[in-house]
Amino acid sequence: RRRPNSAMSDAPPSEPRDTPKGAVVVVGSANVDLVMNPRDLPSPGVTVLAPSYKLLPGGKGANQAYACAKLGCESVRFIGATGDDDFSKLVLGNLEAAGVDVTGVAKRADLPTACASVVVDAQGENQICVGSGANAAVAADQLDGRIARGDVLLMQMEVPTPTLEACVAKAKACGAAVAVNVAPSANASAIGVDVYRAVDFLIVNQHELEDVCDAVRGHFGQGEPLSSASSADLAVFVARSTETIVVVTLGAAGAKLFLPRRPAGAPARVPHRADAQKETDVIAVDAAPLRDGEAIVDTVGAGDAFVGAFVARVARGDSLIRCAAIAAAAGTMACTR
Repeated sequence: RRRPNSAMSDAPPSEPRDTPKGAVVVVGSANVDLVMNPRDLPSPGVTVLAPSYKLLPGGKGANQAYACAKLGCESVRFIGATGDDDFSKLVLGNLEAAGVDVTGVAKRADLPTACASVVVDAQGENQICVGSGANAAVAADQLDGRIARGDVLLMQMEVPTPTLEACVAKAKACGAAVAVNVAPSANASAIGVDVYRAVDFLIVNQHELEDVCDAVRGHFGQGEPLSSASSADLAVFVARSTETIVVVTLGAAGAKLFLPRRPAGAPARVPHRADAQKETDVIAVDAAPLRDGEAIVDTVGAGDAFVGAFVARVARGDSLIRCAAIAAAAGTMACTR
């Protein structure tokens, strides 16, 4: 529906370490969202009233798998865990209707399907709390036999960190590319150093970027504290430290990709320096403009739509600027519905 305006730095962008044209395999969360729309978000100790509520399929993993299937990827597999309950039927039925393979989902009789309380105010801002339920039981061995060379593994932070780490190792061992959306980012420091080194794409928003930067500094012990640095400085630091492509979503400002570029003869990972941005390629895309009569309804699904669209296009072998432009348009579209 929209055609984003795009801009790229003068430096020629690098290409990802893998250029797969295979399936997207999402290992992640699946839950039902209990959505309410009060005028204002509740503050601590305050009850607010909403006119009604809706039960919707959700979970970052399931949302991103759905977006991949809808936005350009012909083969999407979702691996997760649900309870053996009605909520499970709602979540998995939605994925199956989009063409997502859900045969890798474990049904747990001892745990409920996860549920999230999603409160969105009249300005489109939100508060979210997730009861993990079966998401906490997602296991890495569910990935066995379901990913191959040329595929892309996509993960988030709503399943146990040991599961994420083991899945990344399995994917890299078989020649797949890996994208990790470090969201929620409170446990970014729990991700091991080998995972940060192995990931091909780290996808974060500006708030998550700060947590990831702190985690990377802790792992690599590099540089001075970056508390007063800009988002670009933080992204450059993470990209150069991990040699990973860092994708930062910027809301209404679009998105930027930071691609590490190692000078000839330089060590693999070097301390942050004032001129580090000169040694990092940057791809920038604008957010898609709203059409006449359109408005931002809520921002809850924007991040997942961006991630799903981006990884779907990576799996197709598109250029990084095309991946980012399509993802930015998808993120905007998600806010208007």
